[in-house]
Amino acid sequence: MQGFLPSVYLLWATSLVFHAVACWLVVKRNYFTHWRAFGCYLFFVAINSVVMFPLALFHNAGTLYAATYLVGDFIEAVLVSLVVLEILGRVLEPFESLPSRTVTRFCFWAVAGVCTTVVLSVVVPHPPIHDAISYWVDVPLTLERTIFLACAVVLWTILFQAKALGISWNSSLAEIAIGFVLYLTVQSTTRFVMGMYNTDSTVNLANEVAQFAYLIALASWIWTMTHRDPLPPRPEPEKLARLQELAKEDYAAVPKERIFAAVGIKVNTPDPAAESEEDQPAIEPQQIPAR
Repeated sequence: MQGFLPSVYLLWATSLVFHAVACWLVVKRNYFTHWRAFGCYLFFVAINSVVMFPLALFHNAGTLYAATYLVGDFIEAVLVSLVVLEILGRVLEPFESLPSRTVTRFCFWAVAGVCTTVVLSVVVPHPPIHDAISYWVDVPLTLERTIFLACAVVLWTILFQAKALGISWNSSLAEIAIGFVLYLTVQSTTRFVMGMYNTDSTVNLANEVAQFAYLIALASWIWTMTHRDPLPPRPEPEKLARLQELAKEDYAAVPKERIFAAVGIKVNTPDPAAESEEDQPAIEPQQIPAR
């Protein structure tokens, strides 16, 4: 295939305009301060799209396009993983600990989904970019597809647990997560379809669907940044108090520091003894009277 359909280029060009608006809003609305990984993701994808667009027009079947595509997709996969960790951090921020039942349910579905993702990615072949490119490109593409779908599974699990975690649907947290769920789910699905049915018509249709899904996600993030505060609202006091009470009653409650440590993030917690010493009034030294 020497090039994409005109509709794919049209959607791609439209997304460039949306990217410009999104990058402006992420700075203007102070989202970059509170959503650092999300802001870096938007800027990188915007820059990558600007670079890839002319390469797709003139070098779609060449090695330069394929190499740039692989590097860009690898970096995007890393940034998507960081965004998922950032969303998880926002979810856990209001809590000191969570009941073990909530953590167990989350881990069960997340692990089951990720394992299924890995099996599917290994079994279903990835379509080659071009016949002239050696087979080794399948490894990073399969890895990137696996990361995308695994991140989608984790976000789906967070959204299904939204009620238990007190997440408000009318918040930047929920709406950013929903945008990524839409994009990552559709993107992963289209790549599985291209792996099973590697024809020109299937690839063109999959590219159209993937571009359209990302355009919808990008438009939703623009709407979120214009209508929502960057900091998501805290859970309702009743919900937060109930979860904290359950965590206190649960001898196996899991502190959020341990949850972060499971994914390699160290959270520095203040020392209660040091805080209590700081809260005590300072003892002024007694003056010694002159003899």
